[in-house]
Amino acid sequence: MAEVTITTPRGVRLAGTFEPGQGTRGVLFAHGFLSDRHSSLRFDILASAYRTAGFATLQVDFSGCGASDDAVVTVAGEVEDLRSASAWLTEQGYPVQAVHAHSFGALVAMHAQPADVVAMVLTGALTGPMNYPWDQVFSAAQLDELEEHGVMRVPDDNAGSAREFSVISRQTLADYSLIDQEAIFRRLRVPTLFVYGGAEEDAELTALTREGLPLVPAPTRLEVVDGARHGVRDRIDAVVELALDWFAEHVPHERAG
Repeated sequence: MAEVTITTPRGVRLAGTFEPGQGTRGVLFAHGFLSDRHSSLRFDILASAYRTAGFATLQVDFSGCGASDDAVVTVAGEVEDLRSASAWLTEQGYPVQAVHAHSFGALVAMHAQPADVVAMVLTGALTGPMNYPWDQVFSAAQLDELEEHGVMRVPDDNAGSAREFSVISRQTLADYSLIDQEAIFRRLRVPTLFVYGGAEEDAELTALTREGLPLVPAPTRLEVVDGARHGVRDRIDAVVELALDWFAEHVPHERAG
């Protein structure tokens, strides 16, 4: 596998891991909130399975995360990151692409929908407005920093990461909480599989998505993995099976036309 650097239009350098595949098909990964390209190893496991199936794989750290350049973490920034990564993958000879995204990364993927992406698998996707108790997530000192400066630092706790902290803003929290489900669902143009854990922590997310799916013009399916937690990392075998079946159905071996 090769370590690569991808530069976005705004000049931010993204760190990534790329492995060539057979043919012209590739899978692009989009990690969750303040995570990195490994996504607590779930993406490493999934990437291996996709490579066995013949796909090239590209795992990237979003800007402000992992080994990528510093930046305030927002949906808009990560949308640009994902589109830049997709364009880079196309330049390497893989114009038929699928996205595998998790949690906040799934929201980014739905907003970004790069032109060469033909199907997506989204685990633990955020698809509608939710009321998050931020005072239970962040310390009083962090929230005071956000109030005074408009941004706050969040320590990086990803295993093996050399990054000290990521930076988020008021916009980041709004991106997380104020999601226009109708807007993103009505413009979802590619076949998309939504996968959730069956444990209580994913219940609200699952209900939101189930309620909104009739708005989506593209083929969609919702799968719940019994007993699994958010992101289904504890049942990654089930995710692999569901994802490979979905991509086998919806990702052609060559681009039509």
